[in-house]
Formats: sequence, structure tokens, C-alpha cells
Amino acid sequence: MKKLLVVLLMVLFVLTGCAGGNGKTEEVVYVIGQDAEPATLNPDAISDDNNYAIVQNLFPRLYKLNNAFNAIPDLATSYDVSDDALTYTFHLRDNAKWSDGEKVTSADVLYTFNEIVDKSYAFESVFASVTSMEAPDDYTVVLKLSEPDGSFLANLSWYGTFILPEHVLKGTDWMTNDEFSNNPVTCGPFKFDQWNKGTDVQIVRDDNYWGDAPKLDRVIYTVVSDGNTMYQAWLNGEIDEISAYYIPTTDLEGIMADTEHYYTVNQVWPSPWYITFNLEDEHFGNPLVRKAVMYGVDREDVSVKATGGYKPANNHFIPDNFVDAVNDEAKEADYDLAKAQALLEEAGYTKDANGYYFECTFAVMDGFDDFCKVIADNMEKMGIKVNLTVLDYNIWVEQCLDNYDFEITALGGFQGPDVLGTTRRWTTDGAVNVARYSRAEVDELAKKATQAATDEERNECIKQVQTYLAEDVPFVLCVNYVDYAPFKSYIKGNNYLSVADGGSMEKSGFSELTYYWLDK
Repeated sequence: MKKLLVVLLMVLFVLTGCAGGNGKTEEVVYVIGQDAEPATLNPDAISDDNNYAIVQNLFPRLYKLNNAFNAIPDLATSYDVSDDALTYTFHLRDNAKWSDGEKVTSADVLYTFNEIVDKSYAFESVFASVTSMEAPDDYTVVLKLSEPDGSFLANLSWYGTFILPEHVLKGTDWMTNDEFSNNPVTCGPFKFDQWNKGTDVQIVRDDNYWGDAPKLDRVIYTVVSDGNTMYQAWLNGEIDEISAYYIPTTDLEGIMADTEHYYTVNQVWPSPWYITFNLEDEHFGNPLVRKAVMYGVDREDVSVKATGGYKPANNHFIPDNFVDAVNDEAKEADYDLAKAQALLEEAGYTKDANGYYFECTFAVMDGFDDFCKVIADNMEKMGIKVNLTVLDYNIWVEQCLDNYDFEITALGGFQGPDVLGTTRRWTTDGAVNVARYSRAEVDELAKKATQAATDEERNECIKQVQTYLAEDVPFVLCVNYVDYAPFKSYIKGNNYLSVADGGSMEKSGFSELTYYWLDK
């Protein structure tokens, strides 16, 4: 709570410090709560969910994903694709400037993309099929592919492909360049202002931005590590916006009913919560054990107890959003405790004096606690003793994603915008293949899906992939991410709402605040 009070005092200082002679403030400040601070403000160096909401407001991409999951122009105003689908030509706007006044050109794009590939930064896989990158002039970029890639534009518009300033970063290592990581030169609707370590990150409107001018003057991303404290601060009006995750499900119905003070947006994301296994572990390396867990986790129980039923159970190996690609003949098994225990015994396990077949550690990132407690309880009932370990997100990334140091873990995350986005979770070189699952048939089908000329061909490939996933069970999807998100009634221009409904869904990114304004 001490950190939060410091932030609030800072906000009050900002508000009163810029008041005119009539005592009225001219600065519009928007406060967003998040449970951890970023590891860096370099948006491409590492996978960092704690910086993503911030950097979307600071840096451009060639194209960006809007909140309707469509790629729309950003730094590039348009693009052309050759008839053989192997050459993408992007036409850049000529009026974009970095926050230090330098112009943004195609040289910045080539520098950024080449560094991502050459130094193997977080999302180099986006460029796996790129054979050459050229800049025939200051405002044209040509990317040539070795083979058609139906996911290329979407991946280029999503994560880890923000354009960075060559004149600032050239010759430096993004992982050790603390000056840029902590105080970046930017080119977005907002620019960086200050980072008070452990407390908040603050950005302010960039009046030199080439696009629509934001209506907010300052945005403060305040770090409140305790979810209950964050929730109470939101209720008390000390924070304007928090993730719906921090609103207790027991309170959600009452808040949604209070339409005088709140409005609720609803969106189904291709971002299911799931558990995944270390396939080299002495226990979970055995597919019989993984199948036992699939039978032993009651997904309806998880939905009700962990989410109040707001996030429904998922019984497929891909998000249910992709209806035409879902394979109902190769879905997850229904809950069957007796079958789960029979599979463990088939794998050679017998119960000890305490009624357990074996013991394991469940490494959980902070924020998934309630979800994983229900799963752990299910596993205990089937005879697996579970030690739940909660990790800070950045520690989880290093330990589980980077170093493969876990037995069983859980995560969510965006698997879109189209069905090809799921491939990152189960192809051998997939960027978010936490299980490190690898099967040649699956990789070949993913390649065919990526190169498919029609949606029908693509969906058929993904359906075949699910037959292998059902055999191997490298992960178990549990609940769909249906987002019931209450917002304060004074928050306008919300990107969860369509333009027709007064929002900005079609013209802004997921966490972009360009069109937000406050009616209070």
C-alpha cells in the first residue's frame, strides 16, 4: 500500500502543479494498475507482458492489430503482395518523427528487423521465412519470403516487431543498453516521461505524433503487487483502470449490475488458460501420466471455482474461437477420475501410505494462483501430491520458458489473431512452446497450413494436428478467456467498444489509449 500512496501523492502533485490562476487543472491524468513493473521498455528484446500495454502507446509497427483482431495501418499506410505471395512491399508514411525530432525512415525498419534476426531476439520466428529485406527509398520496405506465409502480416503486426530508432541503438546490445531500456526514444501517440522504479511508469502525450492526437495528457502505470490492494484502490477511485482479473468473481455480478457507476464490456479472446508439462520430466515425460492429468482435471470445476463460471470450460486443443478449425473427433477427454487413476497405475505407479502415486511441483506465474489451486486440488484427488510455487512473471519467464526448469506449469496468452496463431504453442520452433513439444508430423502440417491457399485447406491441416495433440497431450486447455471487464462510467473511447458504440475497437490496438477521454 505504501507504493500506491506514493503514486497518489505524485498524481496530486502533477494535478496541482499545472493548475492555472483559476485553480483548475489542465492536465488529464489516467491511472492504470498493474501487478508488476516491466523488465525493460525495449519492446522487442524479450517477451515481457508487463511492458506490452505501455509500449503499444510508445512505438509503431508497420501494421498493428486492432482490438477486433485485424491488421490495420500504423507506420506503413499500405502494402502490396506479389502474385506468388512471396514479396511484401510496405509504403511508409513520410511525416513520422522520433521523440527526439529525428525522422522515421525505412532505415529504422531494416535496422530493427535485422537486429531481431541477427541477435535472435524474442520474436525472430516472425521472420523465419524472410530471405531478404530491402529499402529502395526512405519510405519503402520490401520483404521477400522463401515460401508463402498466411500468418506473416498478422505476426508482423502483433508482438516483438515494434520499430526502433537506428540512430539511437545502432552498435549497442538491446539486452544491456540500460539507457534505452529505462529512457527510450519513442514514436507513438505518447512519449516516455519517467520510470520510478518499483512504483510506476509515466508517459505523456506526444504533440508531434503523426496520427490522431490523444485526449489524455498523462498515463501512469502504477505497480501494486497485491491484487486485493489494487482492487480496493480501484473501488476507492485511486486507480482508473485495472484488469478484470483482479475483481473477485464474488463481486463481479454486483459491479456489473451497478450501471450508474460502471459499464461492462465483453470479449471472447483466443487466449485460453491451460496447463503444460515438461516432456523430459521423470513423471510427465510419460504420455500415460499426461493423459491421466487430462482425465483427472475437471474443467467445469475449474471454471466455477476459479472464475465463477465466467470463463467457460474448454474441451479442445485449440481455442474455441476458431470454430471452423476445431476437431470434435480429437478433443480433450471428459473428466473421469477412475480412468485417470487407472492410467497412472498402467504407467507403473502405486499409491504410497498417504494415498499418493507421486509428488510434483507446480510452478505458477503470479496471477494464476486461484486457477492453479483448483487444478492442484483436482490432481490431489487423483493421487498426485502437488507443491504449488508462485513466481513473479519475469522469474517465470526465465525459469520455465527460457530454462525449461519446471515439472508442470500454467499459462494463457493470445493465440490469434487467426488459427495460425496457435502454431506458436506446439510447433518445434514455436515462440511460446513452453512444453518444447516436437513432432515431425505436426510441424509438417503447420507448414502446410501456413502455405495454404484457402481457409478450408488451412483448417483441415489444423484439424489433423489436433489428432496428434490428442495422442501426445503436451498440454491441457482448461477454460476459455471470456473477458467481462467493468470500466468506470466516466471512461470514454474504450477500445473494447466499436466506433459505432462510442469506442475505438476498429482503429486502435489492444491497450492503445489514443482515443480514451474522461467525462468527469
